[in-house]
Parts: sequence; structure tokens; C-alpha cells
Amino acid sequence: METGDALTISMLGMAVVFAGLALTALLVFIVARLPQLAARLSAPAPPPRAVPPDAESRSPVDPTVVAVIAAALEVERRLHRAELGRRLTIEPSA
Repeated sequence: METGDALTISMLGMAVVFAGLALTALLVFIVARLPQLAARLSAPAPPPRAVPPDAESRSPVDPTVVAVIAAALEVERRLHRAELGRRLTIEPSA
């Protein structure tokens, strides 16, 4: 066998192995994406959004509700010392 034939066979073998590795990597990538694709295809279409009413047609906020919310926030702020730069966080009680 001549040197040229040996190089040709070696290059052809390396090309086949490289193509096999590339196809294997592509297959792994596709198999990894299958659950996402299946979830997207099986998910129901979101309902169309309704057009929000105009600002004039909305009812005004009751001032007593605003006062109660403001009072509750003030009590929580004082209880948890939010004035020291900490964030006010209201957690549901158990």
C-alpha cells in the first residue's frame, strides 16, 4: 500500500468517526428538547384576553378600604421596625 492510499483511508476513517460523533451530539440535543416540545404541544391555548374597561367606567376605590390598608401597613411597619431600612414584609400567619 502506498502512502497516498494510507492517508486517504485514514482521512476517510476520521471523517466517518467525526460525522458519527456529530450525529450523536445532535441526537442527544434533540432528545433533551423532546419533553419541552411535548409540553408545549399538549398545553391548551391561552384564552384571548378581554379588553380592560375604560378608566371612567371603573368604580372609585372606597376611602374606608384605603384607610384600613394604610392603618394595617403602618402597624406592620412599626411592629417590624421597617424605619431602620429593612423591607416591610407581611407573611401569612400559620
